[in-house]
Amino acid sequence: MLSRRKMEALCASLLFCLLLSLGAGWAQSQLTIADQLAADTLRLHIRADTNSARDQSAKLAVRDAVLALTDEACPADSRADARAWAAENLVRFELTARQTLAALGIRAPVKACLVNMYFPTRRYDGGALPAGRYDAVRLDIGTRRAGRNWWCVLYPGLCRSACGGYDTPAENDLVCGEYIVRFRFVEWWDGLTAPREDVVLAG
Repeated sequence: MLSRRKMEALCASLLFCLLLSLGAGWAQSQLTIADQLAADTLRLHIRADTNSARDQSAKLAVRDAVLALTDEACPADSRADARAWAAENLVRFELTARQTLAALGIRAPVKACLVNMYFPTRRYDGGALPAGRYDAVRLDIGTRRAGRNWWCVLYPGLCRSACGGYDTPAENDLVCGEYIVRFRFVEWWDGLTAPREDVVLAG
């Protein structure tokens, strides 16, 4: 018959194993949801030429024009549709950006491409997206690419509202929930495992 001390040690060991199992299951569920978010999201990445007030203001004007273009012209009902439309309209993104810059009196080259790249965790109005690799439309303004970047989301339209745009409750819960341990875990894991090299998919 086990002594009281041995019984307490056994119970503590069983409790620890249970908590470890629950923690592993929770961690795996967060990674699965984060992977699904990445698969359901098309992001926007704009790289300004410099950090001058003029170039940063131009970057934001290009952002507004690109978002207006996608709101008006992109018929996507899914990330796959949005990605296909973006790949077919990279020249249109470039033209929109150049016209916007020209209206500001700026003549600068613009390059649009579709890439798969690593994003850090980004907060949006009412929510956030965890760090990880996402497909994105990237616009490079100028040739130096030394200015502060702009990250946003083309599909679903999270640049205006970060909540409620995904198909599953679990995805919306992760995006719209508080920035707590689950995001820090995803960041930590991706920091260990996610490659940082950009992969050009089109353009």
